[in-house]
Amino acid sequence: MRLQPFSDIRFRELSPLVRDYYAGAPVLRDFYRTPPSIEAIVNDANSRLFSTEAFAALNQSLIEQYTGYSLHESVTTNLRAIADQKAVCVTTGHQLCILGGPAFMLYKIISTIQLARSIQPLVSDKKVVPVFWMASEDHDRDEINHVFVNNKRIEWNTQQTGAVGRFSTDGLDDVLQQILDARADEVTKSYVDSFRDILKQHRTLAAATRAWVNACFGEWGVVVIDPDHARLKHLFIPAMRRELIHRPTVAAVGETNAQLKQSGFDAQVNPRLINLFYLGIHSRVRIESTDGKWHTVDNSKEWTQESLLAELSEHPENFSPNVLMRPLYQETILPNVAYVGGPGEIAYWLQLKETFRQFELPMPAIVLRDAAMLVSEQCLRRLTKLGLTSADLLRSKDEIIEQLIGGSKQDFSNEKNRLQVVYQELSERMASIDPTLKATALAELQRVLSGMDQLQAKVWKALKVKEEQKITAVNTIWNELFPEGDWQERRENILAIAMANDKELLRSLLAVFRAPSSTLVIAEI
Repeated sequence: MRLQPFSDIRFRELSPLVRDYYAGAPVLRDFYRTPPSIEAIVNDANSRLFSTEAFAALNQSLIEQYTGYSLHESVTTNLRAIADQKAVCVTTGHQLCILGGPAFMLYKIISTIQLARSIQPLVSDKKVVPVFWMASEDHDRDEINHVFVNNKRIEWNTQQTGAVGRFSTDGLDDVLQQILDARADEVTKSYVDSFRDILKQHRTLAAATRAWVNACFGEWGVVVIDPDHARLKHLFIPAMRRELIHRPTVAAVGETNAQLKQSGFDAQVNPRLINLFYLGIHSRVRIESTDGKWHTVDNSKEWTQESLLAELSEHPENFSPNVLMRPLYQETILPNVAYVGGPGEIAYWLQLKETFRQFELPMPAIVLRDAAMLVSEQCLRRLTKLGLTSADLLRSKDEIIEQLIGGSKQDFSNEKNRLQVVYQELSERMASIDPTLKATALAELQRVLSGMDQLQAKVWKALKVKEEQKITAVNTIWNELFPEGDWQERRENILAIAMANDKELLRSLLAVFRAPSSTLVIAEI
């Protein structure tokens, strides 16, 4: 396996906001607390305070969540550090996409492991624990109910509703069979067999996700946490009470969004008046307030202030933070020093500094995950035959095609420039005879230039016909690496490949990822 890292962030498709954040632009300095650097994160780790009560609740919750799982020694060591209250965390999170979802979910976890390992030698008296936060309370079934294998969409036909982590895994066996049908090889068969074993033992999507993340990354000590837990929610009661009654988030985020807009950036997320959901057995519904009363938007629940606060106190597990309050919940229940996320996550975290201040919580460093593109042997052979290298994949397809078929040599710009000079001279000559003729000459110039454009289009079309084989090869390569025009990592499931050959791919990426520097790696597999 050959890997080619590109550390320069310009090789990533990123918004101006994220690019400027990583460039350390002064205009964004007021939107975060800790810059994404090893030195800054280490300083936070060495000074991070976390209450005895919070450590105890976290420890007891993890004991309950890991009951019945076979754990790698590295996970046990990290759980013990949490129990001993001598740990800080580097965290990433993701939706519970079935069977691992798109490849970048794995890249987020690898980046998190790598960052934790990088800062560990510089944190003297604490264990740096990589954590995977399961977004088990999300309720968007359509975002997690499918997977792409060999560019084929395979869907889990379940009608369950509510928090996806609570979904029964019934029906996932059919998905596994479809994966085998789409990619019938020994690697995929082994992967499918291991998942079938997981589904026999773990009957909810959250439990199954913990099991496969543990199987993939347990040897590197990744601790999986499910936030849908009453004991953990209990720690978040004061923040949720404040949100329900005083609503500080809408003002804090609104103020930050206005500042971002003034600085030339768009906000990723807009706040609600109340940024909490009510979590039922099969539902997750927004909470609103009208005329001194609170209710869910579907009017299935209604409270007075007294009854609302009573339920919050007795059953905090019934309340669920939205995208803007989830980071606050995370920092309440974890001794976190860095969050590793994708470009979209970076964008909405940068909206939250004032919100963290309002809730008196420390804001962690926000780190952009590393990325990878997997190039198959067949794809590599096509590249080589065309005289290209894997580095050329970072150029646009049109640019590659133009290079391969000599399109740049058929540019008529020089000829058009000479024509403009000739017609300009002609128009001046004609104007000296009759001023009205100048416009006639210039109109004729536009007609001729338009004809030149048509001639150039015909030449380009002829070149494409002549070099059809090369263009077909480029399109085949791009369909593999940029399916439907999207990056491979955002669609294709690679978990079978990742687990093959004693996790060779995971080990290789872990060796070259460089969070917080945000490397893009092209891996020839």
